[in-house]
Amino acid sequence: MNFGSIIAAAALVMAAACASADETKADQAGPAPALPAPDVVMAAAPPPPFTYWAPDGSTIRNHPRQAGIWIAQAAGRPDRYYFGDQCQASRYQKFVGRPLAEMPAAPPGALWRTHCSTCAVTQDLAPNRLNISFDEKTGAIDAIACG
Repeated sequence: MNFGSIIAAAALVMAAACASADETKADQAGPAPALPAPDVVMAAAPPPPFTYWAPDGSTIRNHPRQAGIWIAQAAGRPDRYYFGDQCQASRYQKFVGRPLAEMPAAPPGALWRTHCSTCAVTQDLAPNRLNISFDEKTGAIDAIACG
């Protein structure tokens, strides 16, 4: 075996090890779970990629001025806004209702904000940011959304 063959073999081993580590990090949240499909009226064109965020009985519409934002409206309830899935919130919905300690660490380069559901947070909009809201008394996650 010559020196060039040894270098080539070492490079292949290192590439395989790096690929395995990257796949593990990318799959940290696991496969996307089956998401709830609430009973909604779809009046949006194009429709949002997911509807799990909309309350039952609501009507989903496009934002009147901003593409890629949807609004779920239902009589007697506040409007719910959905900013798409740029932050991959759909992958983490399986953690809603579970203890905050079970939430995996943010992947490298991801923008995450964790806050209690009754705590003050800034109102800046960052569609690529994953917001994790938890109940301060129980420590259970009550919402995961982009924004």
